[in-house]
Amino acid sequence: MPKPIGELLPAFLQHAATKHEAIQQLQRNWPRLVGKQLAAHTRPGPIRRGTLTIYTDEPGTNFLLMLEKPRLLEKLNSCLSPAGGIEEIMVRPRDIG
Repeated sequence: MPKPIGELLPAFLQHAATKHEAIQQLQRNWPRLVGKQLAAHTRPGPIRRGTLTIYTDEPGTNFLLMLEKPRLLEKLNSCLSPAGGIEEIMVRPRDIG
């Protein structure tokens, strides 16, 4: 038998709030986490299924991010609460203005 929405909604809202807080933490700490040079050309995007999307305005930045991936994953996860866990990074081009 399906559960009433009143039983499902609190857990859904808590999950959404946790993800939102994780993204805010990354945005606040981005220059410290990736360094000023990379921060000038990148922005953190959504976290979905343990994968953080990073937007970049320069093609060469993708290469730098992949070189730094193990260190970057460690730094990102140390910034987040335990619920934020990032397992993978996906880089996408975007004007970050």
